[in-house]
Amino acid sequence: MAARRRTDDFEDDGRIIADMSAVERPSFLGHAPQRGSVRPFEQRERRPKIELTTKERIWLALGALKAGLTIGCIYVVFLGVVIVALITLWTTLSGTH
Repeated sequence: MAARRRTDDFEDDGRIIADMSAVERPSFLGHAPQRGSVRPFEQRERRPKIELTTKERIWLALGALKAGLTIGCIYVVFLGVVIVALITLWTTLSGTH
């Protein structure tokens, strides 16, 4: 059986089935600004700049470090409990033979 040859007799009648003109590719972080929403720099609302002292910056960094270490320790403890449970289950089941 011969392969079907593709013919170029397709004609576009100009009808729009789904308007895809506003669809954009997502950004790497998922929150790209839309095309029409970018305003000139002078018209943007400015946020007040927060000035932190050195002591406040240190406390901010230590707080973030503490939060990260806390979450990391929770994962390690959970993984340890799972390993102990699996070893206990394995020794219990293999001891019945």
